[in-house]
Amino acid sequence: MAEPSALSAEDLAVYRAILLHRQHDVGRLAERLSVSEAEIRASVERLVALSMLRPSWEHPDTVRAVSPQIGLELVLQREQQELALRQERIGQTRAALDTLAAEYSAYEESSGYEGSELLLGIDRIRTRLETLASECAEEVLSFLPGGALPTEAIEAGQPLNEKAMLRGVRFRSLYLQSITKDRATYRYVRRARQLGSEVRLAPTLPMRLLVVDRETAVIPGDPVSARATALVIRSAPVVRALHALFEAHWKDAELFEEPPGRPFDGISAQERELLRLLADGEKDEVVARQLGVSVRTERRMVAEMLSRIDARSRFELGVKAARLGWV
Repeated sequence: MAEPSALSAEDLAVYRAILLHRQHDVGRLAERLSVSEAEIRASVERLVALSMLRPSWEHPDTVRAVSPQIGLELVLQREQQELALRQERIGQTRAALDTLAAEYSAYEESSGYEGSELLLGIDRIRTRLETLASECAEEVLSFLPGGALPTEAIEAGQPLNEKAMLRGVRFRSLYLQSITKDRATYRYVRRARQLGSEVRLAPTLPMRLLVVDRETAVIPGDPVSARATALVIRSAPVVRALHALFEAHWKDAELFEEPPGRPFDGISAQERELLRLLADGEKDEVVARQLGVSVRTERRMVAEMLSRIDARSRFELGVKAARLGWV
C-alpha cells in the first residue's frame, strides 16, 4: 500500500462518523456526509493505512475507529517519521548540490581562457547570470540596449534582482528611451526604482553590458554565432575599462522620472541621435535598431520632424536641422 497522505477534512469527517455514530456502511456514510461512495472508500483506505481505523472484532468485514488519543499519537508518530525522512533527504540534496557546484565551478574555470569565460547557449548564460545575481554584494551596473524587454526575461530576472536589492545591493541601469513606450518594461523599471534601483535613459547604447561588484563583467559573445554566446570577464584592467565606459554614458543620460521631452532647442536627445544616424547615411532599419524602436516608429519620428520644421524631404530636414544647431 502506498504511503498515506495527510488527513483531509473529509477523512476526519469519516473518522468522526465511524467513531461517534458507529456508521460502517459506505452508502450510509456517503449519504450522511453528502459525498460520493468512492470518496468514502478513499478516506477509509487512508484511515486504515494510518491505523486510525482497524478491523472490527465483532464484524471482521467492517472497521472500527480507535480512540482519538491513540489515533492522534499514531498520526504524530508518522508525521515525525516523515519529517525525519524529509530532513535526511534535504541534507543529502544539499550535499549533492554543493558537490555539483564545486565541480561546475572547476569546469567553468577550465573551459575559459585567462581572465574570461565563454558561455555557449541561453541556458548556460542564464545560469551564470542567476549565480551572479545571488552572489553580488555591492553594486550591479548594466547597459540594456534592446528596447522593450521580453516578458520571459522580466519574469526570470525580476525575483533575483529584487532579492539582491533587498540585500542592499545598488543597481544602476541604463535603458533606451524607447522603453517608455512599452507598458510591461515600463512597469518593471518603475518597480525596480521603487526598490531603490537607479535608472537612466539614453537614445542609444553601445552594447549589452553587466558589471558586478567591479570584479566581473558580462558582454555579448560572437555576434555572428548561430547560438547565443556571452563572455564573462574577470581581468581587472578590462573590467575597469568597462566600468569607466558605463560611467561615461551614465553621466550624460536622462533621469527616468523625467520622460524624454523637447528641451529649449526643440529637440530631444533621442531625436538628435536620430538625425545623427540619418546624417551618417544609415538606413531606416539600422536607425530603428540603434534606437530600439520599430521601423514604423522611426519613420513616424522622421515625419513628425519634417512637419515640425516644414521640410519637404530628408535632405531639407538635414539642412534646416544644421541651421538650427540640432546637428
